[in-house]
Amino acid sequence: MTDIDQSSEGDSERGFFRIDDELRMNWIKLDPDIPRSPTDREDELRDLNLELHNLISTAFGDSAVLGEALGLLNRKIELLTGNEDGPTLDFKPVPVNLSGSGLAFACDEPLHPEELIEVTMLLLPANTIVRVQTRIIRTTAYPDDDWTYWVRAKYEPRQEVVTEQIVQHVSLRQMQNLAARRDSTGGVDEGGTGES
Repeated sequence: MTDIDQSSEGDSERGFFRIDDELRMNWIKLDPDIPRSPTDREDELRDLNLELHNLISTAFGDSAVLGEALGLLNRKIELLTGNEDGPTLDFKPVPVNLSGSGLAFACDEPLHPEELIEVTMLLLPANTIVRVQTRIIRTTAYPDDDWTYWVRAKYEPRQEVVTEQIVQHVSLRQMQNLAARRDSTGGVDEGGTGES
């Protein structure tokens, strides 16, 4: 799968670190003429989610079991309090290529350049729900038969809290992938020098 086309204007270098993943996600089209301003409650929940996500990611680094347990507790609280707009657990797992500046995802509906959408994703293992507004860059045919389209999009500006959560998810998944690769090669890194 190919990377997202983006200009480097204003992007931090870490925005270009990306992972191929499969996320439970959904999206809706937004009307650019109707501004969406979050309420104070939504702002506070977003800030709390970021802080909790940071702590769960740290705990996961120390103990996978503890990190996963905290993530599941966080998800349970979200479900019990109704802190979401829909049945996120029913979201279809979707192949994505995710970075701190944009994403590409499989889709069965064509989206057009410059369309504005809001993407809702469940980030595991922290079980954090994030919503990010994105602008479509390009839609192409999906390379396999499972899906119809491969949609590329970049995040809209001024969503630092949400994009920070995505960057942390990307970093965590990269660490997990490297650890799994190292375990599968018996502790030998890709360069063949061996690391423990």
